[in-house]
Amino acid sequence: MKRAVLATAIIVTFFLMAPLAQFGAVKANPVIFGPTSPGIYVYSPTPEQVYWDPNVEISFEIVLDKDLAQIDSFFYTLDNKANSPLTFSRNTRDHFFKINGNNVTYTVNKITVHKTLVNLTDGTHRIAVFASYSDGSIKSILYRRITVDTTLPNPYSPFTPTIISPVNQTTYNITEVPLTYTIEKEILWSYYSLDSYDDWRYFEGNITLSSLSEGKQWLTLSVITTTGPGFEQPYSKHQTIIFYVDTMAPKVGNLSVNNTGSGDRLLSFTVDEEATWIGYSLDNQANVTIAGDTFLKDLSVGSHNVTVYAEDTIGHMGASETLYFTVDEKPFPTLLVASASVATIAVFAVFLLMRKHKH
Repeated sequence: MKRAVLATAIIVTFFLMAPLAQFGAVKANPVIFGPTSPGIYVYSPTPEQVYWDPNVEISFEIVLDKDLAQIDSFFYTLDNKANSPLTFSRNTRDHFFKINGNNVTYTVNKITVHKTLVNLTDGTHRIAVFASYSDGSIKSILYRRITVDTTLPNPYSPFTPTIISPVNQTTYNITEVPLTYTIEKEILWSYYSLDSYDDWRYFEGNITLSSLSEGKQWLTLSVITTTGPGFEQPYSKHQTIIFYVDTMAPKVGNLSVNNTGSGDRLLSFTVDEEATWIGYSLDNQANVTIAGDTFLKDLSVGSHNVTVYAEDTIGHMGASETLYFTVDEKPFPTLLVASASVATIAVFAVFLLMRKHKH
């Protein structure tokens, strides 16, 4: 009998302590923005934590393997009271890493659970979470004993990481830009993402963002630190900036010179990016500044050529192809000829009428 009781106690202890061991591993080598190895990753509540806030989060993720994929639902108990359901979501996340200089992409399937327990009373509370499987079995996910003491001061000392480089709303003419920042806190971990909240990358110290693509870049920095002296609960802060990479000159295309009813020629073209200056050179003469499509006036008869230039915000100068066109001799005005003919006929008619009256 004693052996049976001891065996049962060992099994129960294993199920209750397994999530704690996993959480300890996560804290030691955190991947808090997207765990990749199959298993349970518990972020909150922290075991034996004293909370100054009466609102405590239940937050964990499960990276699925064959067994964990059989989970159908979750429920929790607070202080051994009635079961309460936990809502959850299933999602897929791609991860990108470089191995020996090669980009490697793989996909993980996850379950995410988040629930806030509100207005907990001061004192000790016991929180247990369980999973129901498709075969009808129920297994423990986590067990936490925490304390709420609302008389404690708010331990979260405000802090904001300041990104020194890249500079917000700045355009760089290089594809490698330093990532540096300052913060007045002891840093636990730091991560950054570029253009995607699904691709968080851990880094230490100052690094260089390499192989940046052309155009707009969204950089988000996340710094995780402790809440303050004597508090071990991690606390994260994000900052997002936008910068631009522009290493190429603007492209000027679709150049054309078309006739108009007035005899002037319409110069049309396109520029593939924002330009701070646009101009054209007609027949290799000095550049003429313009705002866009324009009319070429008072062109002499004969051959002409035109080239359009555009300068972008970083100072790169782009040029179109040189377009050759010809202005023919101006045709005799047909309207004037027609008018002259009508006048001649009218004069001749009057002459005939006068001769008739004489006879």
